[in-house]
Amino acid sequence: MDQTAFIQLLKNNNERMELFFGSDVQSNARIPLAVQFTFSRETFNGPLFEKNVKGIHSQKSKQSFFEFFSTPSNKSVLTYKMLGHFVLHPQPEQELHRVRSNEKALLSAGFKSSGYLRIAALFLTDEAHAKKAKILHDEMKKHHYFLTGKDDIPYAVLLTKKQSNPVNLAETMRKYYDALHSAGFKNGDALQAMTQLLSLYDEEFQSVLTEYVVAMRQSFINSGVEVKKRFYPYLALLAVAGATSEVVDVIVEMERKLAKLSMFMGMQPYALMVAVQFVLKNLIENDTLSNFNDSLLFMQALTMSDYIGDLPFLLAIDILDIFF
Repeated sequence: MDQTAFIQLLKNNNERMELFFGSDVQSNARIPLAVQFTFSRETFNGPLFEKNVKGIHSQKSKQSFFEFFSTPSNKSVLTYKMLGHFVLHPQPEQELHRVRSNEKALLSAGFKSSGYLRIAALFLTDEAHAKKAKILHDEMKKHHYFLTGKDDIPYAVLLTKKQSNPVNLAETMRKYYDALHSAGFKNGDALQAMTQLLSLYDEEFQSVLTEYVVAMRQSFINSGVEVKKRFYPYLALLAVAGATSEVVDVIVEMERKLAKLSMFMGMQPYALMVAVQFVLKNLIENDTLSNFNDSLLFMQALTMSDYIGDLPFLLAIDILDIFF
């Protein structure tokens, strides 16, 4: 799908969702759902969405879907994105069972329940994988005790999908953190997420990746784009993908087109993230990831970053309680 077709379908999906949900769903939850459907090349159908959700929800005898969402406190971005994931999946009931089993495996491995754990459950393979992720998470805490927390669980799961040395990986993350902070990146969770994604490239520290990220940030700044902390993980993914200055130009051009849409009013940073996702997904689909040979793992890293990027909007509720 080219840029023009993508933007048109995105506008169409957002308008359909506005009509279907009305004022019950705020834009910071509706737009990510519209983006999710658009990347799946699906046109949103409200009645069909309701029917599919009720089919998933029939496994639980508590409140109905719309009764649950009648309370403002339950209108969460992650809730709708999880619903979108299951509805768009070719086998939603089996996928729901898989995610639920994975969540239990992560809890058994020693992780605490949270929205981040549920994101991690989407990418977990089995109980052994959960245990490896916990070992890595514990190693990460040795290097950043106060900074490493629930938000790092998905990355620990992602990084242990391959056979890696958890001690080396944690040390590499710390080296990236110190190098990037020295280069002017701000301390915090976003920088730590960035270092975790850079470690996908190689479990040994690669100084050239640090230089790459610094140069790429400057390219965006030179193009008039404000690089906020929330964008750090996407800079890491662009570096891992070996994105060129021409790729940055395409992203900036698309971001400007998206930012002109009324649906992105007040959400310009999100328009930039959508543009990066579009360009990176095209690189994967066209098999042009010049520096990274595991396209499936890269796609999972991109999807995970999208989920986590939306979590600033997440409300403190038991997300999957609507199902289980």
